[in-house]
Amino acid sequence: MNRINWIDWTKAVAVITVVYCHLPQQADSFYFRYLQAGVITLFFFVSGYLKKDRGSAAGNWRKYWRGLILPYLLYNLVFLPYWVLRFYLQTGAMPGVGDVMRPVLGALLLEHSGSFCEVLNGPLWYLPSILILHVITDLFHRSRHAFTIIAVLCIASFFLYYAYRYYDLPRSMTPMGTIRRLPYYYLGYVMGRLGLFRETKWGRDLLLTAVSLVLSILVFHWHVQETRLLPHIAWFYPFNLCFLFTVLCGCRLLNGYAPRWMVNLSIGTLVIIGLHWIVIGCVNHALMPLLGMEGQACYTWYEALPVTAFVVAVLYPVILFGRKHMPVLVGK
Repeated sequence: MNRINWIDWTKAVAVITVVYCHLPQQADSFYFRYLQAGVITLFFFVSGYLKKDRGSAAGNWRKYWRGLILPYLLYNLVFLPYWVLRFYLQTGAMPGVGDVMRPVLGALLLEHSGSFCEVLNGPLWYLPSILILHVITDLFHRSRHAFTIIAVLCIASFFLYYAYRYYDLPRSMTPMGTIRRLPYYYLGYVMGRLGLFRETKWGRDLLLTAVSLVLSILVFHWHVQETRLLPHIAWFYPFNLCFLFTVLCGCRLLNGYAPRWMVNLSIGTLVIIGLHWIVIGCVNHALMPLLGMEGQACYTWYEALPVTAFVVAVLYPVILFGRKHMPVLVGK
């Protein structure tokens, strides 16, 4: 398979940023909220851009089973013993059957939290979300009205998101995340189908990176300052668009440079998504007494940077092992 270098850079940057944003930090910090609000959009765009039709429903589902469904089940299963250990450390007692069934049901319901269940391995909500969008796309992509259907879905997603917020409906991670990020998946899908955004031009990409960065910061400022629900939601979409092109164009500036570690991080995105919460939990437990933290871990931005690098470094050998000996770990 021919790799697209700027896509590899985008995935590597995105997954490192996910680890950074999942470290406990000051929740109202502008930079923290800025990164959290935009980083998941990168994964949806790339998934849409790289979407391929395998020629048959069976071929598509074989790909989904290996790349999305099996990793989702596997990483939740791996996470369960960590959940049991965490329960014991927090309560001083081993969980009962009813306690264990809550996260198991939450995982089976696509990382849902409710009165009878709880999220198990939260970051994995992204996998069933992408699966849903892939399946929806498979249903209409050969229709001559495909682009009209895409436009209708994108418009509908805005109103569904507004309804979720207005009526304060249960914010289950997978359906809410799918609705919010659907337009960026289809933006990537359309651009991939039309062959857009293929050639890199350093001067143009540098200008687009700078302009998009400034716009994304301005629009995000208006988004977080807006207290009325409809304008607040409306600003969310152009912010993510500007954030998306800031990172994409920035990564295209690096298109001529392809270090092995970056390619491995791109290939091993699932490893980091699936396991980083476990490593972060262990690191927090070890660092809290060393950094004089009490009650709950909370890092400054400059403390979070080396911790992020450490978490990624710990998981890097797992990526190499998965590529060579256990391809299911990397969705292959």
